Order: sequence, then C-alpha cells, then structure tokens
Amino acid sequence: MKDKRVKKALPSEMTLGIFVAAIFVILCFAAHGFGSVNNIMSILNRFSYILIASIGMNIIMITGNIDVSFGGVISVMAILMAFIGKKGVPIYGFMPAAMICGAVLCTFNALLITKLRIPAIVATLATTQIYAGALPLMVEGSIYDLPATFTWLAFEAKVFRIVPLSFVFALVLLAVALLFMKYSRFFKRLYAIGNNVKSARLAGINVDGTVILTYAIAGLILGIAATIIATAGQRVTTTMGAGMEMTFIAAVVVGGTSVTGGSGSILGTAFGAFLLSIISPALYHLGISDSWSTAVMGAIIIIAVSVGAVRGVGHKKQDAAAKEA
Repeated sequence: MKDKRVKKALPSEMTLGIFVAAIFVILCFAAHGFGSVNNIMSILNRFSYILIASIGMNIIMITGNIDVSFGGVISVMAILMAFIGKKGVPIYGFMPAAMICGAVLCTFNALLITKLRIPAIVATLATTQIYAGALPLMVEGSIYDLPATFTWLAFEAKVFRIVPLSFVFALVLLAVALLFMKYSRFFKRLYAIGNNVKSARLAGINVDGTVILTYAIAGLILGIAATIIATAGQRVTTTMGAGMEMTFIAAVVVGGTSVTGGSGSILGTAFGAFLLSIISPALYHLGISDSWSTAVMGAIIIIAVSVGAVRGVGHKKQDAAAKEA
C-alpha cells in the first residue's frame, strides 16, 4: 500500500513543480523587472520563511489537525527577539530563544487539543486572540532602532555575496524533512493518525504524545521562520506575523496535503510555498495592486482543495473497482 501511495503522489508533485516553474519563467519574460537579480533574491528570502513555516504546518495537518495561531506566535517571537537583540545579542543568541518560545507556545496548543479535547481550530484561534490582546499591553506599538547585529541575517548574511543565507537555511531544512519523511517511523505515525485515529491507537501508537511532539517540532521550526521575518528591518511590531498563517496553510494545501489529514508531502509543500512567494512580486511588476494578492491566494486555495477532492474521489473509485476485481 505504501508503494502505491508514493506512485500516486509523485505525478501530482511533478505536475505542480512544472506548473510553478513555467509560471516563473513566463513572468521573467512578461513582467518588466521580475527577472532582475534583486527581485529574485527577494523572492528567495520570502520563499525561505514561507517554506520553513509551511513544513511545520504540513506535519501538523498530516495528523488531521491545524494551527491558526502561527501568525500570533511569530509576533510573540519577534518581540522576544527584539528585546534580546536590542541589547546587541547576535543571531546565535536570539534565534534559539525564539525556537524554544515557539516550541513552548505550540506545545501549549497541543495540550489544549489532546488533554482538554478542544478542536484544533478553536484552541489555536483562542490562543491567537490571547497573543493579539496581550502583546500591545506589553509593548507600545513596536521596538525600533535595532542594531546591525539584529539585522545581520537580512542585510549581510549572503552566500557568494548575493544569495540570502535564509535560503540556505530553508534548503537544509527541506532536505532534512524529506529524509525524515522517507525513513522516519515518526512520519509514518503522523499519516496513521491522520488516516484514522482509532486505528492508530489500536496499532499501539501514542496518539496524544505524537500530536504534542508534532506541535513542539512545528513551533521549533517556526522559530527559524520568525527570525527571518523579524530581522528584515530595524523595527519589530506587535502585529508582525498577523495573518501569515493563512499563507502557510495555503502553501500546504496547494502542495497537495489533505485538509482532513492522512496524506501530503514535503516536496509538494515546497512547490506550493514557491508559488505563493511569487504572487505579490508578480502583481507588483505587472502593475496590479498588491491588494489583489489575498484574493488570488484565496482562489488558489479553492482550486487546490477542489482538485484534491476530485482526485480523492477518483482514488476511492479505483480502490473500490480493484477490490471488486
């Protein structure tokens, strides 16, 4: 069964990858300035944090859960990093702090879901509101005039003096995630839980423990994405991550991960993340208002979910026909 699932997943991933690549090439020729080196490097930086956060969202959604508090968690981590960075502490000091913070906050979400049996979307929406209300009470608007040590990742950390180091972070994490997805028993447990929680328990899987660990890992990963986002300038606001969770969810869904859990891939999420990374720059260079980017993203989500639903029905019919045969 495993081999069959892999064979079915590969064509859709390849199709998405070819589609995204074709769109990118067309935009390089059709949109003036889109193919410039500066714009491409900017896209790679944006792609980096979207991909990193989406990998975390992906493993959560494979279990059949979701976390809509990612944006709020990013805001909390950004403020924490700004407090630490304001004192001149470099990235190897404040990024681990952000990662630990993300793991703690996401683990709290998981405890609400697993121990209190609160639906994931309700629990994470509630914590989002808590962060949105608490942060302005702790910080008046923003933390500004941050030192060069804080913005080092965005402005100075370049590979070959041009490629953002954040892109290297994303590629390394993608490679690690792909290896774990292929060889780790942990990933197999995620799929089992997403397919059928009761069957997973009967198979001896510690469902609650696995879900809690999944959220903790996702929060840890999110800390890296938050670092890329927060260090992009000398000013950090209490709403820095607001609404970003929808971009991450969209990347995962576009990549082929089922919203009901049990299926999905890291590679598909990478292609989805890249597609969403070029929407705003494409609209800008085509002379279209950036306000349309949210509408375009919504349309992409609807199309992706619809295609996934149709494909799922097709697979069920094929399985039914195979059983009858």
